[in-house]
Amino acid sequence: MMLANLLLAAVLAAPLASAPDATARAKVLMRAGDATQPQARVLFEQDARQGSGAAAYYLGLMFKNGMGGPQDGAAALRWLELAAQRGVAPAMFIVANMLADTDEARARLWLDAACDLEYPEALQQKSAALAEGLMGYAHSEEQSFLYLKMATHAMGHRAAEP
Repeated sequence: MMLANLLLAAVLAAPLASAPDATARAKVLMRAGDATQPQARVLFEQDARQGSGAAAYYLGLMFKNGMGGPQDGAAALRWLELAAQRGVAPAMFIVANMLADTDEARARLWLDAACDLEYPEALQQKSAALAEGLMGYAHSEEQSFLYLKMATHAMGHRAAEP
């Protein structure tokens, strides 16, 4: 806890313009608690508008979970889909799940994209969908087993968080 307070104090003391990585600063603020989350939203949005997929991902999560301001599912989906378009695998997975009940084709597109990047949770979910014939995938025990095997392998070399 003491280390977290020291890190927060260092982040808050640094001028915004001189921050070498605004997304990293915003992540510290987001995790520091309710008082600093609105500032994290602002930093994430600035960085996302400048092209950061990671910033768009975290901003989407903040809107989805009501962190630093009101919960807003539509804004969450917009930011998370932008992050997905920028290649952020966890965003692809979340977008697939957010769309599963309303737009199965787009949900499948994002789930498949996350699988292509070997995102373990996506591989597991596709395995289950294939086993049950859900999300528009044809029932296939063989393909289901293959995706489960791929998910198990991917767990061993998980990519760092965005």
